[in-house]
Amino acid sequence: MSFYLKVTKSHRTHKITKNELKRIETFVLELQKKVQETCDHFSEDVKYWAQYKTGIRSFMPWLTGAEAKSGEGLTKPQTLDEANAMFAAVSSFDGACLKHIKLLQEAADAANKMTTHKEADDEVAALKERYSKVKAISDEWMKKADTLVKEWKLLDNTVTELNSWVAKDRDEDGQQSFSLEKMESTLGELKNIFKEKEKLVENL
Repeated sequence: MSFYLKVTKSHRTHKITKNELKRIETFVLELQKKVQETCDHFSEDVKYWAQYKTGIRSFMPWLTGAEAKSGEGLTKPQTLDEANAMFAAVSSFDGACLKHIKLLQEAADAANKMTTHKEADDEVAALKERYSKVKAISDEWMKKADTLVKEWKLLDNTVTELNSWVAKDRDEDGQQSFSLEKMESTLGELKNIFKEKEKLVENL
């Protein structure tokens, strides 16, 4: 009887140990799986963090330079060629704004894929606020430069048209035969365009 109890007890102990080992094995496997998932997340986070920081490193020097440039204001052109050159420079500046906001957005998109990105979100928000100020100035410059160039071209074309008209408007004896009324009307138009152009230059 005593022997039977010992065997039964030993068998029960063995069964408990087997169940315990199975439980431990399951726990270890689950832990291993979680560790692997954490490592995978960490690996992905490192990759996205690197993409984010690379984008920010490219964006920051441009933003600093753009802020300085936007604080300088526009030059006042003296000729149509200078006005065209100014418009080209302003267009180039605006194009750089559009290019670099895409760069910042791509960096932000990479950060958003990380497990946690509060720090990146705050940094992006601050940079976007600074960018918005630069872009607002760029938009204003584009509008002013575009209007000025159009007005200046109108003035230039009107002068050319007037000169051409005066040169052709002669009789057989080479005497001027144009009407004074037409001349006064055109000169009045020229005067108004010139005034508008001067006002636009002054407001740059």
